[in-house]
Parts: sequence; C-alpha cells; structure tokens
Amino acid sequence: MKSSKSVWFAVLLIVAIFIFFDVSFPLELASSYEAQVPDSSVEAEYERCYLERDREMHQVAFGTIDNPDVQREFISTNRERIARECRELIPERLVTVREPARFNVVDLKPRFW
Repeated sequence: MKSSKSVWFAVLLIVAIFIFFDVSFPLELASSYEAQVPDSSVEAEYERCYLERDREMHQVAFGTIDNPDVQREFISTNRERIARECRELIPERLVTVREPARFNVVDLKPRFW
C-alpha cells in the first residue's frame, strides 16, 4: 500500500512538471575547455574612454549645430571615429578562462510566470 502511494505521488509530480513547465531534453555534454575572453578591466577602461568622448561629442553637436538631421549625422559618423580612436589608445587584451565541464540533460522553462 505504501509503495503504490509513492508511485502515484511520483506520477502526479511528473504530470505536474509537464503541465507547469516547458520540458526539453537538449542532452548537452561538454568537457572542460579553455576560452579566450576580453579582459574586463581593459574593456571597462575602453568603455570609460568611449563614454567620455561621446559626452564631449554630444556637447559639441547640441551646442553648435541647430539642425537635428545634421546633429544626427554628425553623431553617427563621430561615434565610429571615437570607437576607433579609443580602441587604438586601449587595445583589446584577451585572457584565458577555463570553462568547467557541463552536463545538461533536461531544461525546465516555466509556462505561466
């Protein structure tokens, strides 16, 4: 009697999981490996350089140009130049990161929340 209640509880639990979750079976098996990723401190410095020059460029655009179409063109062309100049000042540096092994058999995504 006790084992039949356990079986019914397990079946009910499995049915509830399939009702409340979108269940997929991706079967991802990946061994550990080393990956090259950008150094976060260098990228933060690059972002700071870009934002500072972008702010200055916007001040020039909105302070001296009255036509919105010309402002938009000025900003879009100068953003590419600013990104290139900041990348020349702060070159990208890659660091090696060891990714751990992954074992993924079942994915559960909530259906209703």
